[in-house]
Amino acid sequence: MPCAINPNVYNRVKDWAVLYYNAVPFSYVVIDNFLDESLAEALVQDFPDISEMNLSHHYLFAKKYELGIRKKKSDSFQKLYEELTSNRLRLFIKEIVKEDLFVDRELCGDIHLGLNGGFLDIHTDFNLHQLKDNWLHSLNIIIYLTKDWKEEFRGQLLLKSGLKGVTHQIYPRFNRCIIMQSDDSTYHGYSQLKLPHGLTRKSILIPLYKEELFQKLPPRHLTNFAPEQGSGLKYSLANFYNSITVLKARIKRQVSKSS
Repeated sequence: MPCAINPNVYNRVKDWAVLYYNAVPFSYVVIDNFLDESLAEALVQDFPDISEMNLSHHYLFAKKYELGIRKKKSDSFQKLYEELTSNRLRLFIKEIVKEDLFVDRELCGDIHLGLNGGFLDIHTDFNLHQLKDNWLHSLNIIIYLTKDWKEEFRGQLLLKSGLKGVTHQIYPRFNRCIIMQSDDSTYHGYSQLKLPHGLTRKSILIPLYKEELFQKLPPRHLTNFAPEQGSGLKYSLANFYNSITVLKARIKRQVSKSS
């Protein structure tokens, strides 16, 4: 299968591993020109229209649109899916993070779209796969696909280690990839967008998992928000919302088991 990822990226895996482990505020690496250039261009052309996507269900804490990668039928997204679920990528990630992680072949990940005024409040991600009890969410791959991005558009990825950590910023430039650790201390989000007419923030998010021993698994939870934008009331609502999502995660898991 022809490589969907820029071969130079695979060839520099040892460099990425060093950068990943030396990064602050937590382990991550930024890789520019990540995808084969022709594939990146094709993905932009095939990117789903907003009419095909769903508004994020987090409402107060996120304003963005989403669609599962497997739901977008095109040659370019199929080629990306095949690479993301390949043994080649699995070995590449293993050499960077020193753990055997994998992409869910059934769900894979999500396509995200942000409009002017859109945002994603600071949060940590869900910790366990929605259907697999022992799949621990350990890593994210994010690929950005908006061309001609400028810093004044905002929407930079914000990274913090813990609630009181210093915020680091990464701009979502075209064909830039972020490989980042995911656990209960890896807070991240993006600032409110200020986009010119017709421009959107396009990205693809792929969670990676590892199989963990049941006795080592943490209590299941969904996304936990810690908003920095907005009022004190919003922060208080986030605490209530996070508590509700813990209960929601348990109920959802029990329903899926019985169905």
